[in-house]
Amino acid sequence: MRRNSAWLYLILSLAVQLAMVSCDRKMLYHHYEHTTLGGWDKNDTLLFTVPAARQRAVVQRDVEIRISGDYPFQQLNLIVEQTTLPTSKETGPFPGKTISRRDTLNCSLIDREGNIKGDGISLYQYRFHMTDISVNEGDSICICIRHNMKREILPGIADVGIRLTTY
Repeated sequence: MRRNSAWLYLILSLAVQLAMVSCDRKMLYHHYEHTTLGGWDKNDTLLFTVPAARQRAVVQRDVEIRISGDYPFQQLNLIVEQTTLPTSKETGPFPGKTISRRDTLNCSLIDREGNIKGDGISLYQYRFHMTDISVNEGDSICICIRHNMKREILPGIADVGIRLTTY
């Protein structure tokens, strides 16, 4: 009987530690938008609306992508447009000013030998870091993403996501 209670204590202890590690209090926003595997049209812009920040912070911006084996290219070029909508009580260097930025993200997905760089089996996951930004308390963010490839309809892209974390 005593041996069972030791195992129970060990399992409970591991469960509590795992729960504490899995909680990420720094996560500000994490969301995916699905695209049709048959083809992501060049005119289909994905929209991400980030709720108001709870506090002033530096935010790490990542774009996450899931592709299938049907993706025909080694790279993916994305245009990421972001608008930060300030709160009226902002006191930063540009109080009350809407800040817009446009970035081009060149994502290397497959190496020259044809090996997939992402993690996964049938869908391959990637994360690409972009420039960090500063937000004030109450700021909300709107992010739009579209592909910038020569092909109008791009097959093999399953999901595109945004991950915003604070320091």
